[in-house]
Amino acid sequence: MEDLIHVIYVSSAAPDISEHDTVKFLNETRKANRKNDVSGMMLYIGGCFLQLLEGEAARVDTVCQTIFRDKREMRMVHREPIAVREFPEWTMGFEAVAPLEAARLLGEPLLFDSVSRVARIESNSAKTLLSIIGRRRWQSDRSGMFRAIRRTTKAPEIS
Repeated sequence: MEDLIHVIYVSSAAPDISEHDTVKFLNETRKANRKNDVSGMMLYIGGCFLQLLEGEAARVDTVCQTIFRDKREMRMVHREPIAVREFPEWTMGFEAVAPLEAARLLGEPLLFDSVSRVARIESNSAKTLLSIIGRRRWQSDRSGMFRAIRRTTKAPEIS
């Protein structure tokens, strides 16, 4: 049996990040996560990335060590053992979320009114937001690049 964990961290985005940079970054992340059998979800909210990584503890910790070598400002929000993965189908799900939408989903209107507040998100709010967004079965940008539809393990019933 695997010793599973998930780690949530928040990092600031480079001020000049473009859609092309994000796509390139996601492709690299997905490739590395596939290699390490790590799955997860990433949100871009008003100048910050909120990311959850999950998998076998040693592998997630190794991936996190690599990530935290980056020069951007980062903060670990949460690390805990889990019984099952929440995002097993995704090497890295992704969605850009407007700050007002994120605040509305959490019922905390002032939480995302500045980049510094996003960077200081608390553990429970981070977990809740990632879970809400992750459960959305629709998720695609104009190109369909970030499409992330969960697969079901149960065959549909035929009437």
